[in-house]
Amino acid sequence: MPTKTLRNKHLDPALWGLSKQAIKALNNEPTILQSLAADRLLPPLPPGYVPKVIEVLFDDVPYIRTEDGVVTRLRECLEDYQPSFIEYRFDDEVALFQIGGEIIINRIEGIAKVSVLQDLLK
Repeated sequence: MPTKTLRNKHLDPALWGLSKQAIKALNNEPTILQSLAADRLLPPLPPGYVPKVIEVLFDDVPYIRTEDGVVTRLRECLEDYQPSFIEYRFDDEVALFQIGGEIIINRIEGIAKVSVLQDLLK
């Protein structure tokens, strides 16, 4: 039974410190919620990590893809399009996920901190 309780807590976005709007959005998308619950358990990306492939997905649809810094996909969208979900994937792993302006998963924070520290040491 403890495993089931832990699993239920793990899948409850109300316990993730999110806004009511983000919780509602995730509860309306059970497949995305389940995927994010697993992704939240992944460790931060390591300092100095440089992805070979970067993808940006709007509402789970790929819009931008770069491979070794070269744009290989660029899907057009309406100028006023506001996706509900934005996902940044590095080498096929979630790096950052946001709902509107609210960050739900941030695995790139360590990369940014190391960059800032390196700049300070110069």
